[in-house]
Amino acid sequence: MKMKKRILGIIIPLITSVTMFAQDYIMFEQIYLEPLNGQVSKLVDGVKKHNAKYHDGKNGPKAYLFYVWTGPYSGQYVWVKGPVKWTDMDNAIADDSHTKDWEMNVDRYGRSHNIMYSVRDEELTYNPANETVGENVLIRVLDVTNSSEAMPALTQMVKEIRDVLEKTGSTQARRVYRNRFRSEQRRDLTLVYPFQSWEYFENSTGLPPGFGAEFEKTHGEGSMKNMVGDVLSKYTDGRYDEIRTMVK
Repeated sequence: MKMKKRILGIIIPLITSVTMFAQDYIMFEQIYLEPLNGQVSKLVDGVKKHNAKYHDGKNGPKAYLFYVWTGPYSGQYVWVKGPVKWTDMDNAIADDSHTKDWEMNVDRYGRSHNIMYSVRDEELTYNPANETVGENVLIRVLDVTNSSEAMPALTQMVKEIRDVLEKTGSTQARRVYRNRFRSEQRRDLTLVYPFQSWEYFENSTGLPPGFGAEFEKTHGEGSMKNMVGDVLSKYTDGRYDEIRTMVK
């Protein structure tokens, strides 16, 4: 938590120097938690106690705990709070009792690392059920190259997929988030696919079954490769899937 306070001390001044987007935005704070040896149960219980006391959603943003099944942080947990506003960050820094409780119940049993602030891109998001937090999610992480063409090309690709999902009336949500601050871990774009059960992966790895054929009905034969696969290959230099399930 001490590391969290130091990072927040750097982030908050930066906020005043950037052009803020509209107040009606959806953002989540995320902190990965790596359990210390033999302390998994105590870490999970500690997070639950902390959330019940400070993040029950009644007097501020609600917080959740997820287990990470796949990706570079598999076997760890991720604490997710939100939706949050930037003013919530000021309140968290000022509350010493909150910080001490985190140190007592969480930092004693796990290492906090990779703090992120993810803002949802509403123009790229397809969210038919208007859901904000899913209990089970597949997160496709994209590290974008430094080319000036990269982000515009990827944004257009993601938008084309969103448009086809909307056109076909798909029930599969695909929420798109941007990492608000550059970091060593990158994670510039994340595509979030909620799912109900693991059976989902029998026929899908994100986009709904048969999506490729529907995409090519709109954009022509070979477009799934040319407009999606080739763009991903050219403009990303790292991609992986992270599956999370909520701990209750």
